[in-house]
Amino acid sequence: MSSEPIKVRSNIFVRAVEGIIFNVKWVLPLFYMGLVVVMGLYGLAYLKEIIETIARASTYTTDDMKIVVLDFVDIVMVANLVKMIIAGSYNSFISKNHGRQNENISSGQLKIKITTSIVIVCSIHLLRSFVTNTATVDSIIKQLYIYGAFLASALVLGVLEYLHVKQELEEAAHEKNH
Repeated sequence: MSSEPIKVRSNIFVRAVEGIIFNVKWVLPLFYMGLVVVMGLYGLAYLKEIIETIARASTYTTDDMKIVVLDFVDIVMVANLVKMIIAGSYNSFISKNHGRQNENISSGQLKIKITTSIVIVCSIHLLRSFVTNTATVDSIIKQLYIYGAFLASALVLGVLEYLHVKQELEEAAHEKNH
């Protein structure tokens, strides 16, 4: 009995499995489009907030406006975070050949940018707690722990990305010399 038919069948099976595994990435744009829709709805809510802020502007004190500014900066940072996730994920997991040079980003850089944005959003919430004087000491301590965890994550990811890039440069230099 020849092993050739088994080998051919196993090659067909392997190619089919690999085809599924490496093409499942084309399901991801569905999730990215969901984020685009949610971001559009977020934009509508933001527009409504702007209109309401303008309508109440004459009643605001400068302290009230500090909170409004922090809230608006927070909204913009969250929108930027969603945009980074959509574009960066597409670039990392679907295709780097999309023709948009400014959107080419490595997965390591994407992680750092996302983590940094989360740290900034967390900072805004923490600052808002201090400015409004509505938070208890316990809630501020909890927020500081969460902030510290995000900050530590960002620092660790930054160091790992630095080491990764440094190693890639050393490998490229080594290959060039040999």
